[in-house]
Amino acid sequence: MSDFPFVFDSPLVQHDVGTYAYTVVFLPAEMTEELPFQDYPRLRIRGEVGGAPFSGAFQPVRGRWYLLLSKQFRRKAKLEVGDWVSVRFQIEDQNAVDVPDELRLALAENKYAMDTWETLSAGKRRGLAYRVATAKTAPTRQRRVASVIEMLVLGEV
Repeated sequence: MSDFPFVFDSPLVQHDVGTYAYTVVFLPAEMTEELPFQDYPRLRIRGEVGGAPFSGAFQPVRGRWYLLLSKQFRRKAKLEVGDWVSVRFQIEDQNAVDVPDELRLALAENKYAMDTWETLSAGKRRGLAYRVATAKTAPTRQRRVASVIEMLVLGEV
């Protein structure tokens, strides 16, 4: 029994977009009616793909929705194109933003940056937070925090 209200099985497939190739799982058509895509075309979810924890968003393409599975995620989960996986998920707060501690502290220390931050959409905030969160070393994280704060202060976002 799953702790998640939505469950489906799907193969991992290669989805070609122009010169790019992505590995995805497509949401079964019969499930699209159950989900609030009319309000949130890029529906944020949290759950498991092939038993591995996953957080992301369904992306629309020609009347269908898919989950993009990064190379890093697939490597950790030991998944390859062609594998069948069980996808279990719940709908997340569509406005939630995970802000790295370093960025949260820097925003608290800079009123101008915080004022601009609060005017941004959840998507813009997620993008800036992601930029910091994906840094692999502490010095890189600090440089990215400084860059984000500068962009916010100068209104370049």
